[in-house]
Amino acid sequence: MKKFLIHDVQNYIEENCQYCKLLKERFINEEKYANNLLAIKQGLAFLDISDEPIKIFENRVNFVIWLGHRLPNYKGYELALYIGHKKMGLPIPDTLIEKCADEIVQLIENAGQINYIQGFNKELKKVSFSPEIFLSVHRSIMIARAENLLDDLLSDIAGFGVTSIKDAIRKIPQVYLNYLSQASLMKLIRKVSLILREITGKMEQELKNIDLYALRLKEQLHDLYLEVEKGLKDIIEHEVEKGVDINVITQKTSNLFSRFDRLFLGNVYHLKDYEKRRDEIDMFLQQEEDFRCSIEKRTSDRRIKIDEIFDDFMFYNKFGSLTKEENKIFAKILTQEFEQLHRQKSRSLSLLNVFEKRGLLSVEIKFDKIKEAYNSFMKQVIIPQYIGQCFLDIVNCLPPPNDQPQRLVNDLANMKILSLEGKYILTLPKKGRDYPEDIKNYIEPFRKCITILVYDIRGSSYMGTKLHDAVREQKIKYKFAKEMADIVKKYGGFLLKDTGDGGLVWFAENSMSLYNRLYTESVTGRGIKLRSSIFTGADFDLIPACDAAKRAVLCARDMVQRAEEFIRANYMHYREWFAKVAKRTLELDGITYALLPPEFKSLFRIGVGIASGMPNKDVVFCANSHGDPDLVGPIIADAFLYSMERQPGRSVVICDLSSLTNMLLNIENFEYLTEKKNFEQYIKSVDDLRENNHGYKFTDHKISIVPKGIHYLEELKKNKAVTDAELFDIQIDGDFLYNNQRKNIKLVYEITNI
Repeated sequence: MKKFLIHDVQNYIEENCQYCKLLKERFINEEKYANNLLAIKQGLAFLDISDEPIKIFENRVNFVIWLGHRLPNYKGYELALYIGHKKMGLPIPDTLIEKCADEIVQLIENAGQINYIQGFNKELKKVSFSPEIFLSVHRSIMIARAENLLDDLLSDIAGFGVTSIKDAIRKIPQVYLNYLSQASLMKLIRKVSLILREITGKMEQELKNIDLYALRLKEQLHDLYLEVEKGLKDIIEHEVEKGVDINVITQKTSNLFSRFDRLFLGNVYHLKDYEKRRDEIDMFLQQEEDFRCSIEKRTSDRRIKIDEIFDDFMFYNKFGSLTKEENKIFAKILTQEFEQLHRQKSRSLSLLNVFEKRGLLSVEIKFDKIKEAYNSFMKQVIIPQYIGQCFLDIVNCLPPPNDQPQRLVNDLANMKILSLEGKYILTLPKKGRDYPEDIKNYIEPFRKCITILVYDIRGSSYMGTKLHDAVREQKIKYKFAKEMADIVKKYGGFLLKDTGDGGLVWFAENSMSLYNRLYTESVTGRGIKLRSSIFTGADFDLIPACDAAKRAVLCARDMVQRAEEFIRANYMHYREWFAKVAKRTLELDGITYALLPPEFKSLFRIGVGIASGMPNKDVVFCANSHGDPDLVGPIIADAFLYSMERQPGRSVVICDLSSLTNMLLNIENFEYLTEKKNFEQYIKSVDDLRENNHGYKFTDHKISIVPKGIHYLEELKKNKAVTDAELFDIQIDGDFLYNNQRKNIKLVYEITNI
């Protein structure tokens, strides 16, 4: 067994959790970085500017610079420092500008913020264009190129490995989808359909089979109905009319309907599964028709963003000037576009005079002059401004401005802590930070798990002893337990047992759906809630869930809140409930309360234990000796033990490291337990905190989770099994943790409402 520091285990969880992933997606968009870098390279090549200065951005997935240090600390990265100062509106020293290439500085200085071509009216007029004319020319050029390359695309598409129409649409370059004619797109879709013919055939056959199976199930349901009808008739004729004992009639009727429930609902669930699969197949088969409809609805006057125009132009430029055949298509399409402008009496018509030479019977369009104006505008305006903006976008800066919301500051700081390395120039590690395989293998299984929750009502035994009234005790406990059950249902838990003094709940991907399949609920005329088991004995699969622990923790949180509300709402009734116990009274705000013994201060507060594990290894769902559904496994005992933890006068919620791990790996955000607000001070404080076993705050969910101690798994005395001892290192052996004395342990944590 190898020894590891506890904080290394926690750090691995934090750096590989959903929150960390979301931070990177929010602040470090790797795809956008790659696209910006590619655009810069393409633009510089087109403008015939050396790409040597941008080498600092290559072989990275992001670029983050920490501003505020002396210039020599950024040696070799002066361009990035210049961009950072420009982006953050900081003064730029002359010595810094001198170290950057003039042509690139000029691009950055002239970077534009205009997103659509309609914002370039002034620049377009210099080449006798308007936004309408530019888009007409742009479309004509792109259509000509796309149409000419269609045959190559049709030849290549078989190698795309498409699995559906939607998949093909994702893999086909967007320029073809935007600019090919309807007829050409129909050729394309027919080619894809031909490639998918085998898959489509299998889908259609499966659809026929589903219809056949569904028909058989419906016939079986009808047969069941006839069987029940006949069974009831037999009971009436042979038992009821002959005056057979009521217990015999009840038993036979119960057996008849119990069998009917199981078979009927089983068939209905199968029908629902078939319907779900049918919908999936229908959606697959409908994709081609949807694509055809989208082609017919496609409009040519859509607003096009500058980045789309840039990408289109680079696609066009990659293949050089228009060929002779492409020029013919271009001339034909552009003539139609200009005729449309004339029919619409566009305001841009006066600008067309530069490109149209009117004869006695016809109009001659100067196509070469139009292409020259188009290329000139792209080279002098669109490409420089767009590349300048890409330079600004490719660099991210820290620290954030002082006027940013504290939540944003904390998120940026957490991103730096969890994801970035370096001091002045920060970057994502290419393969992530290196952690021992033992830690990875121990943690990763808990991305999905089964979570057990056991709750215990404090003082319930003492209450029963003092009440000496079973009916009153039952009513009080029923009222409290019903509120707990409502919370369980809210979070999709499976309430397996309600003992009156507490309960046992489990959470999984299928906990709620399985509960609904295994039980029917009803309410008697007296308002008593009943549930009846209808399971067949085959529904015992436990499906691990990403949010099992989170739902259990939030369920526990609400249970504690509801318990406190129950106490506040019913405290005035304590004197009535425990009249024989009360000796003195206290008057407060005009209300007289009973002064009860100390044991009653904990009454109706709860203890909750939460433990998580893997199905079949840590817990199994099975039938017990009475044929009822039950859970078996070590984490049930662990959760029960944690529920016994007591603190004077308050509820207590304890969970194990497995539950905390599942929650941290999958939750959307968490906070560290530090009061520092300043960006740099916050980072230093958290760095220190992460050197020890530490807790977390979940402000969105109004809870905190802090280290509680150690659970010695082999300690048979329950009062000694969980201790508040502090531990700094552990040993990992497969699925188990050990301390330095080779004792099998679990780390446990306390959950507190905030």
